[in-house]
Amino acid sequence: MREKVYVDRLFADYEDTQEISDFKEEITANLAERVREFISKGIGDEEAFERAAAELGDITAIADETGKKKRNEAIGQMYMKSKVPITKRTATGITAASGMLLLAAGSALITFFGETSNTPLFYISAVLLSAACGLYTFFGLTQETAAHYAMKNGRASAYGAVCSAGFLGAGLASVTFFLDGFEMSAALIVKTIFILPAICVFIFLLATEPERQKPWLKTVIDKEIENSMRYHREMVDPVKAAKFGVLSGGLWISAVAIFITLGFVISWQYSWLIFLFALAVQVFMVTMIFEKKK
Repeated sequence: MREKVYVDRLFADYEDTQEISDFKEEITANLAERVREFISKGIGDEEAFERAAAELGDITAIADETGKKKRNEAIGQMYMKSKVPITKRTATGITAASGMLLLAAGSALITFFGETSNTPLFYISAVLLSAACGLYTFFGLTQETAAHYAMKNGRASAYGAVCSAGFLGAGLASVTFFLDGFEMSAALIVKTIFILPAICVFIFLLATEPERQKPWLKTVIDKEIENSMRYHREMVDPVKAAKFGVLSGGLWISAVAIFITLGFVISWQYSWLIFLFALAVQVFMVTMIFEKKK
């Protein structure tokens, strides 16, 4: 079959993957169908084949794109399945943070269930807990993963300090209020001193955060966004969406007006039922307006 020979020659330099094989079969079938159409119009066999082949255009460009997509998907799957080994520094830091966390929990439990209350130990436990959280944050962010590059030490230290300050403020405020018997205002002052600056710094860090995503993850995210946008374009008709918005606005304005009228005329006890009716009408509107016609 000359169509198959012709297409095979075009793809002679390409790896015979499943995607390329399927693509070749589709092109061959379309080429043969187009040749038959030309012949049915009285065009000679050779000329019909030449015209059909000319109409295909540069299909190698499409094949290149198919190959790129396949390679990107393969690379993405490879990275998702791979595991980046934890460095010795990260392992040491996580171990130290876990030790602090256990020490803080043990001190708090022993003091709480002990016969004599030792409030300073609760403050020490709060400090140890906040330090452990800061270390967890720092070493977690500076460890490279399959999806993200490691964060620089300076920025990771800032995140760790923010996390530590937030937990320290919460811990000290709790001990101050529940154990030392101070008023709520004192606990709020402690929270303001530690937590408020931590929140401000955290917002600044998020706003100035550079990208740490690896290229394969960006490709996957871009593909998901593209698929999502295509789905919404296919599923939502702009005209229907505009119609639904106008009708919904009128429905709820009417519902509020009826609610107020019934409240004054009859009773506020039952007037709220109009909102349940409006909700049911809106669900019905969604079904009728956005229903796909077969």
